[in-house]
Amino acid sequence: MDGFSVLVSSPAQFWIVAALSVFLLSVAKSGFGGALASMSVPVMLFVLSPKEALAVLLPMFLITSVGVFFIWYKHCNWRLVGFMCLFALFGQVVGWLVFAHLTDHILKLCIGFVAVATAANYWLSILQAKAEAKTAAWADRHLWKRASVWCGLSGVSSFVSLSGGIPAQIFLLPHRLSKEAFVGSFSVYFMVIDLLKTPLFLELNLLSPESLKISAMLLPIVPLGVLVGWSLNKRINDRIFYHVSYAFLLILGVKLLFDALTA
Repeated sequence: MDGFSVLVSSPAQFWIVAALSVFLLSVAKSGFGGALASMSVPVMLFVLSPKEALAVLLPMFLITSVGVFFIWYKHCNWRLVGFMCLFALFGQVVGWLVFAHLTDHILKLCIGFVAVATAANYWLSILQAKAEAKTAAWADRHLWKRASVWCGLSGVSSFVSLSGGIPAQIFLLPHRLSKEAFVGSFSVYFMVIDLLKTPLFLELNLLSPESLKISAMLLPIVPLGVLVGWSLNKRINDRIFYHVSYAFLLILGVKLLFDALTA
């Protein structure tokens, strides 16, 4: 940590950007299943280094995940989430073991490319009136293989850069769950993996009294974002919900590719 020097040099800019980051995080987790929450890290990187951003946002991810869990857990697809958590746990251990040696560059490049390709395929299917080409039955037949790849990658990326929502969304979207079941499953999944990675983050000494103080000052934004996300989820139908989810997946993928290619 460098003492969060931005708080001295540009305090107004820091608090505006940090508040936006936490607001996006809480809206995403409560209303859109969590992939949009990955945008909170790139937003926070405008004012903090990667390790500082992780330290400040991890408590926000954890607190929001626990809060959203109690709103949506009744809609969870427990079978799918069991597979997701199993492979994500292995991924988190891998992320912990290689954290000191692994940069975000290659990971962002790979995830960004797949996210853009997946979203582009969805929108091309919409234009060709073939949006249902990959059915829930297809996803179920390939459950073990897809869970091992995407949820394992979600565990790694969640630990290294708090961006586990993108590969997890790539895994879950083809199962064509209702929006309530989709968000419910994500709420349980992220609560579990956020809890599991907390002791590993502590072991790496990423959290500090200063980072925890900043997290605490940003905490009042969380209930507002959760309320907005929950309200949006209730007001849009399933088809629009999936359009929005894939649109955000495309935006996130482009952002990650841009970051990786210009680093």
